[in-house]
Amino acid sequence: MQLKDLQGKLVLFKFSDDIRPSLPLFQIYTDELWAVVTGIDDVGIWIENPKYDLGIWWDKNGELIPQQKQKQEKFKTNILIPWRYIKALMSVEDDRFQRVKSDNLPGFQTYR
Repeated sequence: MQLKDLQGKLVLFKFSDDIRPSLPLFQIYTDELWAVVTGIDDVGIWIENPKYDLGIWWDKNGELIPQQKQKQEKFKTNILIPWRYIKALMSVEDDRFQRVKSDNLPGFQTYR
């Protein structure tokens, strides 16, 4: 398996302890995570969070929404994980594993 072959696949990530304090900012709450790889470059691996909770501060006209009227919505986001923070990766070579058609998978699933 080559790294380029991981793009578009559901991959298990094991992160190093150095990044643990920063993970909650990206709504990652464990050092082990299943996520879809959306890109690979010299800096690291891009992974998808299909349901990132983000507050909406502006309306469609670009006007600031008063704080009491702001709301949370879910957005598809991509997060770059630098190589130095990735301890291990695992991909499953079974088509059934890669063809999940659920809203919950693929992406950001923790298993213990």
